[in-house]
Amino acid sequence: MSEADAKKRIDEDVKEFCAVRNVDVYFTTLTEEHRFHLVDKLVASALESKDSDARLVANPASQRARSLGTFEAGFMPMLELLDNIAIDAPTFRYMGIMLNGTGLDRHEKRLVRG
Repeated sequence: MSEADAKKRIDEDVKEFCAVRNVDVYFTTLTEEHRFHLVDKLVASALESKDSDARLVANPASQRARSLGTFEAGFMPMLELLDNIAIDAPTFRYMGIMLNGTGLDRHEKRLVRG
């Protein structure tokens, strides 16, 4: 899958995210090399949404053969910007829900400050 095809698919997938409510489908249509882009976009979308979307993003992490490396690479851009984009407490809570659900909070201590 080319980079352009992957970006197009990811943009379409994120638009459908709230309606379909099955994140697992999106991971199976992308090659491993592009999956972290999808994680990044879904995390950004969930941070602006609601509690249930944050839980939905984290849910597939424990299913099938999801790599923690894919989730780490996908979360890093938003984690680096979190202090700047968080205008209210739910943003931090949503990130916590997603980190906990993916297991990154336990396996990658360097991602979580203090």
